[in-house]
Amino acid sequence: MACRRRRLQWHFRRMLCAALAVMLTAAAAGCGAAAGAAGEPDGPTISIGVALDEPGVGWLHDGEYSGFDVTVARYVAQALGYARKQVNFTQIRPADASAALHSGEAQMLVTSMPMDGTQPKDVQGSHPYLLTQQDLLVRTGDRPAIAAPADLNGKIVCSAQGSGAGARLREKAPGVIIRERESYQQCVTALLVGEADAVSADDAVLSGLAFSAGKGYLTLVGQPLGTVLRSVQVKAGEDELMSKINAVLDTMRKDGSLARALDAMRDATGYRGGSVPEIQR
Repeated sequence: MACRRRRLQWHFRRMLCAALAVMLTAAAAGCGAAAGAAGEPDGPTISIGVALDEPGVGWLHDGEYSGFDVTVARYVAQALGYARKQVNFTQIRPADASAALHSGEAQMLVTSMPMDGTQPKDVQGSHPYLLTQQDLLVRTGDRPAIAAPADLNGKIVCSAQGSGAGARLREKAPGVIIRERESYQQCVTALLVGEADAVSADDAVLSGLAFSAGKGYLTLVGQPLGTVLRSVQVKAGEDELMSKINAVLDTMRKDGSLARALDAMRDATGYRGGSVPEIQR
């Protein structure tokens, strides 16, 4: 009886060990499969609103994000503790900025928005990270006839909703006719088919749009209509986050990252303007 009892105990221990081994192997395989199949990042993620239809500035092509604002967004996110795979980009147009922040669609915006007092009151902006000039994009053949704001009397100029470009342009050319569209790409289409005489935006955006339209079709007038400052935007009241972002942007100035990103944008689209503002104290 004693021998039989020992044999039963021995077989039981073998069965128990085998069962535990199978369970551990299955658990490990299951965990690995879930992480690999979903491709989900470890830890929290951050959603950043950028333009995705502005070559050289915010651009999505063949699944790759690129452009000056995308570079700034990635740098800021990394400095805040987010790895590259933890950053999700979402397309934001100027008119949707406030709603995107307050709905949670985006935690911050790195895209063109006015910093001239016309921006939504429930949105706050960082120190500016890029200074550009508002300009006009016209068909190359029309360039001689549109050389100054006075030449815009009775002309149709397209601008993006919420960008503030239309309001600034009216101050310079009261006789202009403003037609707003949802995006700059829609404005370019209107310009190419003759539904608009010009497109107005900051010259960084316009240079990219001219580049994407093809050599020779569109050109910038080259007469600045006002200063445009780019900043990172968050919901009003998020002072701690805003303070961290400002510190990161100051670091980008000091280490030359902003200057290098500006050079890359110039190389990509032929942009000739823009400057990095001085560090604000």
